[in-house]
Amino acid sequence: MSSNLASAAPASAEASAPGEKSGLWLLLALLVAVTAYRGLSLYFGSMDLYVDEAQYWTWAQKLQWGYYSKPPVIAALIALTTAACGDGVFCVKSGALLLYPFITLLIWAIARRLFGGRVAFWSAVAFILLPGVSLSSLIISTDVPFFLFWTLALYAYLRATENNSWTWWLLAGAAAGLGLLTKYTMVIFALSVLLHLALTPPLRRHFRNPRLYAAMALALLVFAPNLWWNAGNGWPTLRHTEDISHLNGDAGLHWNHLSDFLGGQFGVMGPVFFGAWMVLTLWRPRSWYADQRYRFLACFALPFLGLISLQALVGRANANWGAMAYASGTIFLVALLLQRGRTTLLTVGLAFNLLLMPIAYHFDAWTRYFVIELADKSNLPQCFPAWRKLQPCDLFITLPDPYKRVRGWAQLGRQAQLLQAQYPGALFLGDARDILAELMYYVRPHPLDAVLWNPQHVMDSHYALSTRMDDKLGRDFLYLTDAARLPPEVLSAFGSVEALPPLHVTVLRNFALDYKVWYLRDFKGYAQAQP
Repeated sequence: MSSNLASAAPASAEASAPGEKSGLWLLLALLVAVTAYRGLSLYFGSMDLYVDEAQYWTWAQKLQWGYYSKPPVIAALIALTTAACGDGVFCVKSGALLLYPFITLLIWAIARRLFGGRVAFWSAVAFILLPGVSLSSLIISTDVPFFLFWTLALYAYLRATENNSWTWWLLAGAAAGLGLLTKYTMVIFALSVLLHLALTPPLRRHFRNPRLYAAMALALLVFAPNLWWNAGNGWPTLRHTEDISHLNGDAGLHWNHLSDFLGGQFGVMGPVFFGAWMVLTLWRPRSWYADQRYRFLACFALPFLGLISLQALVGRANANWGAMAYASGTIFLVALLLQRGRTTLLTVGLAFNLLLMPIAYHFDAWTRYFVIELADKSNLPQCFPAWRKLQPCDLFITLPDPYKRVRGWAQLGRQAQLLQAQYPGALFLGDARDILAELMYYVRPHPLDAVLWNPQHVMDSHYALSTRMDDKLGRDFLYLTDAARLPPEVLSAFGSVEALPPLHVTVLRNFALDYKVWYLRDFKGYAQAQP
């Protein structure tokens, strides 16, 4: 069997080559149309920045080689887009809109080398319409640049195994290093490479190939500045990664977490596509394993999804953490469906995912049209509490609001801005990262000198790491908290304390943003704070 994966493509793919150019132009037109639609939906949408997005924006105001919870690429991306068009919500989020077309073209390029133009076109279409991609296109998160570097490294590695060129090996290493600077789970790429080489006899010679190890060394070299930053700051990013994974929490197996994660994959890839991918992959795997091309794709999808599933089982994992599996997983599925003549299933999956996009983008308009009230799901009315005493309620016209966490922050920021105008010398002081991140973004001018109240010096957020109070003796503050009462240690650390009108924004009929505000004068130092 040839060691060149692309050489395994059937002759029929070559026969269709004349149509590949028109297929590429059609794909480019589709990418322009979808991106324009998503851009307009974002620009005219009413969603505020999520807490993480606002926090990433504050990172972008002071570029470093690392931050408390993430490596530096996400901050650099936001700094780039906001430098080009300003600090509006659209510009903060626009990096996702701009990168996904390039990611899709890399998906197309990988599929084309393996299977030809027809599979490449439909793989690219399927990827750009994945529900996870549709939602992620309107959210600035680490997943977007991570997708870019993962697919670039995957394409470069594929080319490197074809011709053993120094250029492709080093490009794969550089892309992997940038991936590590985006998200630490890029390390799974190296494990997939080793697995792929081990499972492909003609490629095992690369275990003795100095180019492979030069690529790994380059990846580590690119990643080294973040390691240096972490070492100088007490390894906060690694500790945060452990904390959010709950690997240091309750011992044992959490089957409910695993089921939640796997259930979430039906939403990320789409119910039709994820179900079909799992069935085609797990049912009679020998039927595809003998083909090097499918084995290659599986090595860069199944280990990633499997390891994140294992993390969910022993700790916790969010649904989007397995997203990289769908870079090669989408090509795998589309190629197998077309090869086996399952075009109807492919069409149904594409149509379903396409339908989900406008539903998600215009959720508020749909609920208004059908007279559906949105509410906080934790406070929805309980209908039919006992089988013997059935009683109707308004559950049938009330839905939980999936966007409640991105509503109301701009209005809260305007209220805080008006309040600060009455106390121009006071700095904002908060007791949590969410209120600090949103205040720094939504108050104008941006109060980048806002401070986290942290008398115990607990390093549990970016603002605990980057803000300090010891140089602010004698200063006045506007302290915002969602706690019902002012902590005693705050009372003892200031010369005087005055309650101010609270900030209140009604988001839903059973959910609101409520923050108490206190005017604190003459800070005496943390040493005076007595719990």
